[in-house]
Amino acid sequence: MSRTKRISLHLISFAIAINLTAIWISCGPPKPKPVVEVPPQCIPSNLTVNPGDHSLFLRWDTNCPDSIILSGYNIYVLPYPIYDSLHNFILPDSIQPVNTLPYPGDTNPEDSYETMSLTDLKNGVEYFISVRTVFPDRSVSASSNEVSAFCRPEGEFTLDMRFVDEHDGFIFAKGEYARADSDKNDILYYRAGETDYISSPWRLNGYNRKTFFYSLGKTKDIYQYDSLDLVDEQPVDKLPIFPGESYLVKTADNCYAKIRVENTVGENRERKVHFRYIYMPTPNLMRF
Repeated sequence: MSRTKRISLHLISFAIAINLTAIWISCGPPKPKPVVEVPPQCIPSNLTVNPGDHSLFLRWDTNCPDSIILSGYNIYVLPYPIYDSLHNFILPDSIQPVNTLPYPGDTNPEDSYETMSLTDLKNGVEYFISVRTVFPDRSVSASSNEVSAFCRPEGEFTLDMRFVDEHDGFIFAKGEYARADSDKNDILYYRAGETDYISSPWRLNGYNRKTFFYSLGKTKDIYQYDSLDLVDEQPVDKLPIFPGESYLVKTADNCYAKIRVENTVGENRERKVHFRYIYMPTPNLMRF
């Protein structure tokens, strides 16, 4: 074969490669489309999410004047974040809101914000929540801010002095009382002199569950410190407690509960301590 023919074949092969590359690029995944131009003031903002037991309570500012007609809102509750890449784009069909029809809003006549309660969610699972306004022509606004949250149990319990009755211990994973010396108990209460203490059941006999505690100091309510990082703190297996202070509890299952002493009542053997608590059922996670 001559040099001229060899060069021609190389040029033909190169041209075919370029054409195939162009076809491949043109058939690649489509780029997301920007949302339809809507009044920018109608984009929801300041979304906040308060978690509960298998539930989330949402609140957001509507930012839409009365002169603009809305169909409602789409609420997105996903196991992964989408805001950074898609907050200003039409979402792909694979991402659907939890509501099949636009959420019309709550019954509160206040128009500057809306609220919504979501139930039947999983405790200890991280969710990413965002909201978009829906208009009568089915166009959708850009996204609100995106909030991550974990559902988790919370409640109240009152501990009696140890060995006074059957309400002298508590199991955080079940939200149930137990005897102080039960092999399932997580916490017990006693008084020494003029000071109240919480203690690990392990201290009773050396083989019950071993619980550890951290002091969080004075707090305004149980919700203060929604996330914690106590890498440099050393836990203890008993701790003096005082009304208005909060404490972090690490159970034998490596799960965390946050407790707050609401009040103490009674004297001597009749003394009781009333707590509020939040429990995170995912091991080694301090998100409240």
